[in-house]
Amino acid sequence: MRIQEFGFDWVAWAMLLCVPLIIFWQISTSLVEQEVASGGPLQNAAIFPRIVAWLMVALSGINLFRILGGRVSKRSPIEGTPTTRIALVSTVVFVAYLIALKPVGYYAATPILLASLLRMFGLGWASSIVGALSMTIVVAGIFEGLLNVVLPLGALKFTLFG
Repeated sequence: MRIQEFGFDWVAWAMLLCVPLIIFWQISTSLVEQEVASGGPLQNAAIFPRIVAWLMVALSGINLFRILGGRVSKRSPIEGTPTTRIALVSTVVFVAYLIALKPVGYYAATPILLASLLRMFGLGWASSIVGALSMTIVVAGIFEGLLNVVLPLGALKFTLFG
């Protein structure tokens, strides 16, 4: 049966398809509530997410036909491998980060996420912490300093560049 034979491909397909659905939902709810999803294309903050979402839907369609047609180069049954644990833990840690991001804030949550991921990928504690802090500050500098994007402040209302 093709579902069992390509189990992880089906899981990846479903996860990839969920992202544009969430984007479409946010465009029609939170961006409308913020009054940034109306007007012409140049004034509309929803235009870029909408383009990305439609591209992801197209890629999901291509992937669906690839799986159904058996055009996957390697079988991917759902069975434990050494990398399965890392993938599952990374996914759970990232979902926890997304849930905690708004109440905790970017500057508190992001270094913890990045240090955890870097540690899982084999870096030492010191390298993971330095790398996580460096990446957090660089990304914040780009988004807050250059692009004027407000990152989630959390309960502390802390920001470096805003």
